[in-house]
Amino acid sequence: KTPTTENKTKILQSAAAQDRRKLDRAAMLFIANWIIGLCMLFPRVSFAFSASYRLASSRRQFSRFGLQSPRKFWWLSMATLEDQSIDKPFRMKIKTNAELVAQRLQASREIQQARQLSKQRTTERNQRVREILEKGSSATESTNYTVPPLFAVKVSVCDKLRKELKLSGREKRGRVFLEQSSDAVSSLRALKYELHAFFRALRKDTFLLQAGYPTLVADGAVVTPTDGADTQFWNIESDEDVIKTFVAATQFFERQQQQETNNVLKRPSIVIHVKRNPNAPQPPPPPAYLENMANPKDTETMTMLSFYSFPPNGIEDPEAFAKVLRKKWKPFGALGRVYVATEGTNAQMSIPTNVLQNFMECCESTEELGAYMENGINIDPLPLSMEEFSRAGTQAEGGAVPQPPFRGLHIRVRGKIVADGLDHGLDWRSAGYDMPPLEWHEALKKIKQQHEQIEESAESAPIILDCRNSYETDVGIFEGAEPLGTENFRESWDALKDRLQDTPKDAPIMTYCTGGIRCVKVGAYLTQEMGFTNVSRLAGGIIAYDRKLREAQKAPEKNESEPSMFKGINFVFDGRLGRPITEDAMGVCVTCGSETSLVSNCRNGNCHKRMIQCESCKTTFHGTCSEACRH
Repeated sequence: KTPTTENKTKILQSAAAQDRRKLDRAAMLFIANWIIGLCMLFPRVSFAFSASYRLASSRRQFSRFGLQSPRKFWWLSMATLEDQSIDKPFRMKIKTNAELVAQRLQASREIQQARQLSKQRTTERNQRVREILEKGSSATESTNYTVPPLFAVKVSVCDKLRKELKLSGREKRGRVFLEQSSDAVSSLRALKYELHAFFRALRKDTFLLQAGYPTLVADGAVVTPTDGADTQFWNIESDEDVIKTFVAATQFFERQQQQETNNVLKRPSIVIHVKRNPNAPQPPPPPAYLENMANPKDTETMTMLSFYSFPPNGIEDPEAFAKVLRKKWKPFGALGRVYVATEGTNAQMSIPTNVLQNFMECCESTEELGAYMENGINIDPLPLSMEEFSRAGTQAEGGAVPQPPFRGLHIRVRGKIVADGLDHGLDWRSAGYDMPPLEWHEALKKIKQQHEQIEESAESAPIILDCRNSYETDVGIFEGAEPLGTENFRESWDALKDRLQDTPKDAPIMTYCTGGIRCVKVGAYLTQEMGFTNVSRLAGGIIAYDRKLREAQKAPEKNESEPSMFKGINFVFDGRLGRPITEDAMGVCVTCGSETSLVSNCRNGNCHKRMIQCESCKTTFHGTCSEACRH
């Protein structure tokens, strides 16, 4: 049987295990004998095991697949049958964004259809009940009265539940009509469903049901009993109890009909008492990170931050995890854009500063984030006042007023958290040396001195690669760095091959990006696909570098300010589209050619390209990139 995608995923992601044991020799001898028999009968199986053995022969591949049991060896062999590849370990097919959207829309349609069907059934049921009641009402005025095929259920609620549920007036006068042919008169589950439809605040397993005979007044109306009333109730705990209850209602109605009094019932009736379940599980206490938390609406500033995570076992159900994050982050008033995929999480967010610590504790307590957030949460060192935040973003299309960097919290499921264009995943935990920002700073200073002195050692200086796109490197860059010159991240792999085709495999290569996540993928590609052995990357990217350098400059032992090795503006992926690091104007206006570092998007909806444009041209061209787009 061909293994499922889930089983393949478990094989690829099993490298996270801390203790890797060798295969048990005795078990392998047993399996080997069994395999020989299979191979004699099925040549295709013979190829599979031969290929998988070659894949697992080296210690590196053995460790990568986490082959800790004969069962995993078997799954690997079966996977080879499908992929027919022995040069590289098999690759799990990653769904495209279009496939994920189609899957999500299909699930949404199914849920919507189920809701519509349920709503339609409820409407039809209510219509039938209404017609029966109207028919019975008209028949009452004549001599030909027929008992309607309904049960009238008077619902009473104990005082504790009344207070907890904060019942409306309609619910306090609770009366439900049930058709005698419905499931609710024979099934406890169906009866509870009817009560849930009436008392929408009831939670599962928090209440018990009891039944009793109705108490009548002079006009035959049923009185709702109170907790202190002397009413004999019996418990409803099973389907048999439900059937017993409505049989008792029918018999009580028949006895009432035989009496020669005016206070008789017009239809079979019963009283159902909803009582609080004393053994119901208590609602879980609020998580520790919400205890004594300030009101996020009272904050005076907003903090911009970003983070990413590549959990070793991946995220089994990205859709479910996205829902978990929405629920967890709602109390913080969080805003931002978050991508969730099987490979991990990538977030750019803004958080009310007065609950920032609580938010960080929440993320650290989340299993899929926690320890797997490389370099922790990357916090922008300069919080924005609420007034600054409200206009820190770019203008909306067709609007004249700047917008906030984020206007809501959008958590989207994607095929990958960074669209890299690769048809297979890599081991993102093996991506070169994660160089701390201050060590990076000293390394750049040393490289600069080598180049200034025109020493022979300058030829062996590290290659510094800016892994960002052209519109980012045009407005800000580290001294001595080489931009890849790409329009999008998917072009990086060809650019790397062209730039490093004649570079020795042991040459020192230093990479950096905005927040560090792209360098993880570049580092993994350089080491695993291109074979470079001396790769390092800036931990936390430019954002962490700026923060750490500012913190170092504030240290008491610092006598003079340390100039930043990054010049210009750090492009960021929110409505700001950039935050100045230094006052250097590195860019060139797309329309007039003057020096500027202002990044924006063309306001023509048919163009919307990212561009560098000075303030004067932005006004002249109404935020568009050319005469054609302006008109």
